[in-house]
Amino acid sequence: MLTTLRISGFAIVDAVEVRFGHGLNVLTGETGAGKSILVNALHLVLGGRMSAEVLRDGADEAVVEALFELPYDHPVFSRLGGVGVTAPPPGEPAELLVRRVAQRGGRGRAYVNGVLVTASVLAEALRGVVDVSGQHEHVSLLDEATHLSLLDAFAGLDAPAGGVAPLLGRYRETFGRLSALCRERDSLQRDQAERGRRADYLAFQLKELDAVDPKPGEDAALDGERRVLASAEKLREAASLAEGMVYGEDGSASEQIGQAVRALTDAAALDPRLAGPLQLLRSAAIEVTEAGRELGHYAETVGGDGERLQVIEDRLEALKALCRKHGGTLEAAVARRAEMAAELSSLTGGGERLEQLRPEIDAAGADAATLAGMITRARQKGAKAFCAGVEAELSGLAMARCRLEVAFSPPEGGVPAGGSLLGPDGAEQALYLLAPNPGEQPRPLARIASGGELSRLLLAVKRTLARRDPVLTYVFDEVDSGIGGAVAEAMGRVLAEVAGGRQVICITHLPQIAAFADRHHRVVKRVVAGRTTSEVALLAQVEERRQEVARMVAGATVTPAALEHAGALIAAAHSAGGGERGAERGRRAVPGRAAARAVTISR
Repeated sequence: MLTTLRISGFAIVDAVEVRFGHGLNVLTGETGAGKSILVNALHLVLGGRMSAEVLRDGADEAVVEALFELPYDHPVFSRLGGVGVTAPPPGEPAELLVRRVAQRGGRGRAYVNGVLVTASVLAEALRGVVDVSGQHEHVSLLDEATHLSLLDAFAGLDAPAGGVAPLLGRYRETFGRLSALCRERDSLQRDQAERGRRADYLAFQLKELDAVDPKPGEDAALDGERRVLASAEKLREAASLAEGMVYGEDGSASEQIGQAVRALTDAAALDPRLAGPLQLLRSAAIEVTEAGRELGHYAETVGGDGERLQVIEDRLEALKALCRKHGGTLEAAVARRAEMAAELSSLTGGGERLEQLRPEIDAAGADAATLAGMITRARQKGAKAFCAGVEAELSGLAMARCRLEVAFSPPEGGVPAGGSLLGPDGAEQALYLLAPNPGEQPRPLARIASGGELSRLLLAVKRTLARRDPVLTYVFDEVDSGIGGAVAEAMGRVLAEVAGGRQVICITHLPQIAAFADRHHRVVKRVVAGRTTSEVALLAQVEERRQEVARMVAGATVTPAALEHAGALIAAAHSAGGGERGAERGRRAVPGRAAARAVTISR
């Protein structure tokens, strides 16, 4: 829900903070006192356009902040995950702080939990969090993409029944399998000429690779061998020189070590302490002799076949050519060879797979069509009950002549199956149509001109959906347009009932509606020192609420009769519904004797 709305430097607002609670939050005040500024500010929080024109005279920037408390698993967090907003840990409700800033001469900015986002990202992320009836772009009913899901929720298609998985879930799983098979079929049915050209190209490339037959790491090994062959004479001279010094010449290291061994042999018999050095010299003599023999062999054989160097050069050049064409390294060329072979196999084997796919697609299509038919029948039945329920609610809200219809049409881009077009949600899409007056043709809700009609329709729909609507906060502006008396009392009762399951914020001029408030704010505008000032105060005391409702009844002059009438309205409203519900609403409506909080708005 929305817990706090803070505004500064916005339109006529200097600084204001309003704290909202559960249930029905009501804002009242004279016309022009500044009530609609709160709705306009909330419109910006939800991603509406913000420009320097909203700045208050003399202010360098306008700031609107809203603090929401949402379930930790609310979809808004997954939508914001891609822009760096950290999802809350499971368990407790999570807070979401949205901040919009407009500076004079600069561009507006938007932040969510301190992370900079675009207005479009903000609008998409907060979609479905708040319905604002006074701002048409934030009414979920006007988003035709939501119509089918609202009807499905009403009809219970997304809920399990009798221990069986939800019907809509089973259909989506089946349709997902059908879609995957159709995508594979469509891929295999690409233009045959293109497939042939691709196969010829791959075969040519593979022929070249197969002719060279590169091995991973082969280039490095060949390069090392090439260096040895190219330096054979130098290596032979070095080995021969070393062999002579350690073994093959007079006075070599091997000869001198042998002399040392012979000199110490008799001495070690006299003094055992020479046995250790003698043993080391004998080992050294063996190793030096072995090294000399290996050096001699190396000097005789280094260079090998004189034609080998040219063979290696040719091989390395062929490998380098492949590397240049297939990824830059030999490993990339080897990997590309395997990829092209696999692709060529799939191209040449497409006909067999197509034959296998046909019965699989037919079977999945039949299953999906059967489930879609069951869903269609449930939707048609649910649509009748839904429209009847909304019309019954509207009749008590001075819109008894309105007629609501649900128009079904095939889904766009559907998959043919079982004689129908199937989409991700079934064999149809839904559109709500409303005829406000007898003799008029039903029209899409977006074409309804009256904000009051739209607000009442939204209220009637929300009342019909009861607890199945995912939207957490409803904001009603103009909901009391053109009504009064018993209709106003009925509307107040419906608002209170809707507020039993979620947060409702309502701007009203009618005392019959204000009497149902769980939390009542008053907006008052005054002129102080030549400057217009407005105050938003929470009416926390019973007498404060009675005075405000009496003002709404009687006008500027509050009489004892008006006060008595106001008290009766409040008492009747808070006993509506009876039992625990009425008692609970009474407790929420009278939070105690704490002083009302007032925040100043200046112009």
